[in-house]
Amino acid sequence: MSIRGDDTNLRLTKSVLFAAITAVAIGGPTQLAAQTTPQFTETNKGIKLLAAQGTDYYVNFHEPFGQQCIWDVAYIASDKKGLYATLMAAYLSGKRVHKITYTQPGGNGSKCNLDQVELAG
Repeated sequence: MSIRGDDTNLRLTKSVLFAAITAVAIGGPTQLAAQTTPQFTETNKGIKLLAAQGTDYYVNFHEPFGQQCIWDVAYIASDKKGLYATLMAAYLSGKRVHKITYTQPGGNGSKCNLDQVELAG
């Protein structure tokens, strides 16, 4: 192959590489944003422990989580105090929680984050 042919191949390779890097740079964050943390839903739970420590809120149920949550609790974000209030209402009234939804961004065996609580009449 001549030097000119090698030069063309090099330019073509650089062009393809540049296009690939540009596509990742432009599309990468969009693709990452489109990926979601899996949510898990469970029903008919009895509250075993409802606690607050500083700005940390968490709950433990008599029934085990379907996922392996670290310390067997689901954490409630401090900006989601409505979830804590709903759990407190269930706890004080002796009612079971109809449905919870939680995420586990770190995968099985890591911290679980409570996203939804439903009580039924």
